[in-house]
Amino acid sequence: MANRHKPPPRQAQAACHSLTALTRRVDWRKWSAARQIEFLFSFYTLAELQQQVEPRSPLLGRFEHWVLGRTLTERQVTRKVLLELAAKRTDLLQRPDTVAAVGGLTRYYLFRVRELDDWQPGSRNVFRQLDSLLRHLFDQYGDVPQWVLEPWSSGQFQHSGVDLRELTIHLGSGRALRSFASVPVPLTKRLEHEMRRAPGGCSFLEALRYGQLAARGALAWIGPVLESRLGREIGPDDEFWLRVADFFAASPMVDPRHFGPVCDWIHHKRTVGIEPEPPQPGFSLQGRTMAGMLAAVEQWHQKLSRMPRHAGHLLTATWVPLPIPDFVSGEDERVRISQLRTYSELVDEGRALRHCVASYLQSCQQGRCGIFSLKIEGARALTLEVLPNRQIVQVRGRYNRGLNEDERYWLKRWARDAQLTLAKYL
Repeated sequence: MANRHKPPPRQAQAACHSLTALTRRVDWRKWSAARQIEFLFSFYTLAELQQQVEPRSPLLGRFEHWVLGRTLTERQVTRKVLLELAAKRTDLLQRPDTVAAVGGLTRYYLFRVRELDDWQPGSRNVFRQLDSLLRHLFDQYGDVPQWVLEPWSSGQFQHSGVDLRELTIHLGSGRALRSFASVPVPLTKRLEHEMRRAPGGCSFLEALRYGQLAARGALAWIGPVLESRLGREIGPDDEFWLRVADFFAASPMVDPRHFGPVCDWIHHKRTVGIEPEPPQPGFSLQGRTMAGMLAAVEQWHQKLSRMPRHAGHLLTATWVPLPIPDFVSGEDERVRISQLRTYSELVDEGRALRHCVASYLQSCQQGRCGIFSLKIEGARALTLEVLPNRQIVQVRGRYNRGLNEDERYWLKRWARDAQLTLAKYL
């Protein structure tokens, strides 16, 4: 009988409190957009809101992008803008894929060139509404490139060290792209002109490469250049790599598929060295011929495909793989995509497909990329390079060939299942 007066255990108390909180949670889905906004701005911490709504509620994401971490003045401005948008009956406030864009828009609202009162959604398409709203608020002369505005819809504002929200404000006020402080390389008037003409959907780096090649009259090489290391990074020796592109563009009847492997060979020669030679950081193209370069690359591939006895310690080298799942599909599991995890596997892959994937040892060990092998019916078909941001940036078959339609189908299946993106040039 004494147990009747014993306090309940701590776990039972916690469960009771959780049940009580569940019964108090609000049914916000029936509210108007304006009421939902007022509700969000009645909280100051995420923990307070979590007690009032169900886990993974869309309101939590809106709170993080619209309210969390803002000063009192910023909260007042943001609330006013959101309520004005709610009055215009736009879907921008309800779609989860535009929440980040709306949050960015409110953060930079003080830099507007026109008033929100004068804007009306002219389309039922939410992304066209967003584009229209951005141009209305921030594009004074209507000449901000589409590739600058499109990332707003994904919330991916940082590209190659450039904040595209700040670049939107900068260009929208009529200032020159070459005067933007965060541009990673110096721009000429000609280069800026060509960059502005880059097609929509480009990242900042892709637009830069587009402009650089267009200014050189070598735009036909945009695909091979973006598929090479030039499509993944901007380094202090950027001008040197552009001279490599010039070298290819000036060579008659050279297969573009050789561009990426030659860049890999040059990078290895400059940074690691190709035995028996030490690294040559001052490597120059002067006096070299395309035929000689291609022959040297082929010899390098053959050397990488062999397993020298003195390199036994390298063959056991491993690294932490990227957190990306392998793939098995097709009738009788005929299609497999698996991540390579040792230097020995890189060597075997390069030997089978006659390319230089073994040179990616350091990049894999340093976490700059992951290498995957696509096999069809047990035979190696493609080698895939994937970046930590889950983008597939390079696809190579035997002798560096591209992919066929059947392989493209399976690649897209894997990308969809593993939540990866394919570089546009693929």
